[in-house]
Amino acid sequence: MARELLDLRDKKMLRELDMNAKMSRKVLARRLRLSKQAVLYRIGKMQERGLLLGAITIFDSAVVGKRWFRVVLQTKSMNKDEKLAFIEFFGKHPNIVWLGEVGGNWDYVINFMADDQFAFNEIFEQILSKWGHFIQKYEVLTYINIRDQERAYLLPDYKKKRQFMLHEMRYNREVKLDDLDRRIIGILSKDAWKSALEIGNSLGVSYKTVQNRIRALEQNGVILGYRLIVHPRKLGYESYMLFLGIHVYRPELEKKLYEFLDHPNVTFLVKHLGTWRIGMEVEVSSAREFQDFLIELRSRFGDIISAYETFPIFHDHVINYFPEACLK
Repeated sequence: MARELLDLRDKKMLRELDMNAKMSRKVLARRLRLSKQAVLYRIGKMQERGLLLGAITIFDSAVVGKRWFRVVLQTKSMNKDEKLAFIEFFGKHPNIVWLGEVGGNWDYVINFMADDQFAFNEIFEQILSKWGHFIQKYEVLTYINIRDQERAYLLPDYKKKRQFMLHEMRYNREVKLDDLDRRIIGILSKDAWKSALEIGNSLGVSYKTVQNRIRALEQNGVILGYRLIVHPRKLGYESYMLFLGIHVYRPELEKKLYEFLDHPNVTFLVKHLGTWRIGMEVEVSSAREFQDFLIELRSRFGDIISAYETFPIFHDHVINYFPEACLK
């Protein structure tokens, strides 16, 4: 895929919006020393070129009792129609947070949201009943926490502190969602750029009511923020997933490991229960750059890393941090 060139202001714009996608265009224009019209034009051009795919609301759904599970699948040979049907099934599944098509030893990574392990087990058994004859092998991982990290690699010298969003994934019994909250979340989960006025008009309530509800969801930690959806390959970057097996627990080394993984190219960092204790997504300009990152990681933390597995991420079919089934 041809690399789309960005100028300095485009890169600054992406850095500003990456972890704060709902920043007002007036504020963004002031920070970039551009007119509001110029900002809107640049955003529009990046969308036209496929660099910028929109914005997503980042929820910590565990605050209201939801749990995340990751399934890594290797499939048997499928013809084109079978593969399309497989992707369509999971693409429409109401419990899917993320459906990624990958390479290496695996073919798909699927993140599910469910009320608990029993609800997830029921979902997974239904999937095995329907698709098990196409599944060669699988691994199941349970999420402990997640860290969304800003794409600092886009402009490493930018004078701006790197931001992140931490999903602590801790249940808060005092936070309850009513029907209006759930309907607002349902809209924001699909498009973070929907305004309070647009949401209010679609739900038959005032924009002030929507603003107040969203503010409360932010204050109680259900909404962590709003992030850009970008196309790394259009920007000239390849996306890899890296899993680490940790064979000993040494808090001081784990702290140093997480400090290292506050790396400009690491965009997501997950702690699991399961074979692979730590998972991450790394966006790099080449396979060589990824290999250099991996070599440095292993040389520094070989005392605790027992195994690792890497594979490229080819395509995101679904991204929804609060899927439909979990809003009922």
